[in-house]
Amino acid sequence: MTSRKLAALLLSALAFVPLCNGAAYMNPVVKVADLGVIAGPPASGQANPQCRFTLIGSNLWFTTSQGGEAGVGTVSMFDPGTSNITQLATFDNVSGKAPWSASLMLAAGKAWFTTSSGGNGNKGTLVSIQTNYPYAMSVAFHFPTNNDALTNNYGQAPHSTPVQIGDDLWLTCSGGGVVGSAFGSISKYNLTTGMLTNMFSLDQTNYGRQPLGSSLVKVGNAYYYLTYAGGTNVAPGMTPTGGGILGRITFDGLGQPTLTKLIDLVPGFGSFPAGDVVHDGSNYLYFTTVGTATNPGAIVRYSMPTGQLTNVFTFVTNTVALTNYGKQPYGTPILYNNELYFTTLSGGTLSKGVLAKLNLADNTVTKLADMEGIVGLALGGQPQYGGGTLYTNPATGRISIYLPINKGGIYAPAGLTSGCGTILRVDMQPQPITTSISMPDTNHITLTWTGGYQPFDVLTDSSVTSFPATSWPAAATGINSPTGTGPWSVTLPVSGSPNYYYIRGQAQ
Repeated sequence: MTSRKLAALLLSALAFVPLCNGAAYMNPVVKVADLGVIAGPPASGQANPQCRFTLIGSNLWFTTSQGGEAGVGTVSMFDPGTSNITQLATFDNVSGKAPWSASLMLAAGKAWFTTSSGGNGNKGTLVSIQTNYPYAMSVAFHFPTNNDALTNNYGQAPHSTPVQIGDDLWLTCSGGGVVGSAFGSISKYNLTTGMLTNMFSLDQTNYGRQPLGSSLVKVGNAYYYLTYAGGTNVAPGMTPTGGGILGRITFDGLGQPTLTKLIDLVPGFGSFPAGDVVHDGSNYLYFTTVGTATNPGAIVRYSMPTGQLTNVFTFVTNTVALTNYGKQPYGTPILYNNELYFTTLSGGTLSKGVLAKLNLADNTVTKLADMEGIVGLALGGQPQYGGGTLYTNPATGRISIYLPINKGGIYAPAGLTSGCGTILRVDMQPQPITTSISMPDTNHITLTWTGGYQPFDVLTDSSVTSFPATSWPAAATGINSPTGTGPWSVTLPVSGSPNYYYIRGQAQ
């Protein structure tokens, strides 16, 4: 290899710049479906989802708390390719009803979820459903009445998604447990024996009470949970039961669990969480809180190394802040490219909530869209107990967040005057381009990269003084992959002079 060609290779390795660097990206928000119900008999349709989507096959599955033949909820699926919604199963008082914060999860070849009421004890159920036709639904456990719950220490009214740990499905219950129906529990269901065991009864002070929308979240070898109330921090104007806690379950070498309260949540802005924690991939957990009437919520950060709790953004009640940022964030945010995407229950231009994002680098919030209730072609309204799900289009590689919104939209039949809900898509900026370079022979270089959105162009120039690079001559154009997800590569001849290369993808 000549020294000139080696110089060309080294200079090329310095010059990969993704197109989307620079100004802040404003994510397009699109309504892709309105939910609605059709009067029977038999009734059908979906209304009021209070969950996140789960990708099963090529479709996004979800539960609704209303709709279906009995009007008490459905299991349905949404096809992102066609925007069609298919009702798979419906609830009744025996199978359970009104699933809240109950996303589906896969285990033992089936999809599992909870309902918050109904069943033999009218205190909810643990349910499985087949993931292929005829989508048969089966109740694995009926959460019992108050007397049975007290006798057997069972929980009641689960508002959570099961999490598999070994051969068990673990879940939180908003009520029940040994100390009565008000505090809640953490239980496990064995997939082999079909037995449900109450592992921990929440006791208000030490372990919190009433987890609402909070499941166990695995981070490293531990599992974290939030409670909506409980703990020792109380303040004037709040209920005397505390503003919630952050807790953790760890397992010893024999697999025995230990429950630990990590911290009491701070009264005011940082109290009453109604969702899961989100791990940033390093040292921090993030979550949202509903707060109080005068201190309507926050985005909270917990440092795992130090145990410090910080409100990185608070939602205040002045007119400008309410319009620009909303208030009372509900549900679980979703992390993408160092930004947290979330919804609020209220605030915004029409006081129906907003869809927004928090930049973790500088803790700034940007509103992406206003929720509008049932006005016109509204995006939806007052999102609650939900959150987003990342989805990669298998044909194009484009990444989006899909969100079921539990109210609003254009359909508001009798009895559902707040609307049946909608499905939104939020388009994401591409992942940063990551590159490598090799030399298959003395006359060529091969550029390989991941990230970005296709089609790509490779531009080249002999000098970086001629920026912007988008004006450089093209060495290769229209580079695609059948799946749209890469990696991509191109082999180019090495010129007699040192060259710089710029890979240009699409912003959306």
